[in-house]
Amino acid sequence: MALQFWILTGPTAVGKTRLAVEAAERRRTEIIGADAFQVYQGLGTLAGAPSGSELARVPHHLIGFLPVSERFNAAQYADLARAKIGELNERGIVPIVVGGTGFYLKALLDPLPPLPSASPETRAQLQSISLESLLDELQGRDPVAYNRIDRANRRRVERAIEVCRLTGRPFSSFLDPVLQPTSVPSICLSLERGELNQRIDVRVNAMLAEGAIDEVRQLRNEVSETAAQIIGFGPIQEYLAGRRPLDSCREAMQIATRQYAKRQMTWFRRQTFTIMSAEVQLSDLLAAFEAQVPKEPRNEE
Repeated sequence: MALQFWILTGPTAVGKTRLAVEAAERRRTEIIGADAFQVYQGLGTLAGAPSGSELARVPHHLIGFLPVSERFNAAQYADLARAKIGELNERGIVPIVVGGTGFYLKALLDPLPPLPSASPETRAQLQSISLESLLDELQGRDPVAYNRIDRANRRRVERAIEVCRLTGRPFSSFLDPVLQPTSVPSICLSLERGELNQRIDVRVNAMLAEGAIDEVRQLRNEVSETAAQIIGFGPIQEYLAGRRPLDSCREAMQIATRQYAKRQMTWFRRQTFTIMSAEVQLSDLLAAFEAQVPKEPRNEE
């Protein structure tokens, strides 16, 4: 039997968490996170994870469960999410998957094709090359991936080139650029760019005021490459080391978050999700979800 779940997604700071908690309460269901940053323990404020009161209102899964020393990827996420959805379905619960990490949602809806395992030798070679040279190589080997990838994310650029070198195929050939239509009710929340940017600025200010700096300061374990990608982690480290003033740290976080939200919406618009205003009333949101639920075929006597 196919897994049953709903998806509520959208860019960072758009207001997914509030609506998701209200929807889950109304439907007496549970929430499964789909955020690459919120999986880590001890960085909930910096990652914008649900608050303690929100977690208390509705059961949440795949939030704050992973040590920061652990690497994590979309395939691992999809395996855990499918297992949890199956467990909840067996109890008669249709959960809401909530988060803005497109690769996680894609991996959940459409299993990723097998990629070659990491090659320590190739990784060592790539790490000795400047990012500019890596980007030149990627553009030559795979223009499609070059245009789609986050070119400021060195780890992703290295992985794309590694796959190209190991397989002799473009990295983009392993990735379906558009989610195929599915029977999973899926809604993406959206806001006008200026309003979303204002929310992002307010959110960053709140993060810094409510403990994000202390979260980074108190880390004792080695931080994995994936955990270190959390927006704001680097600028806060620089602030704590005395290499960046607080205002500069704040500005860097706001700019990076706005850029991330822009990339998210670009990706979401290429998918089959229904896009709705983040100002939607809860009743209208639930009605839109219900309208997408596949109807049971009628038996004609």
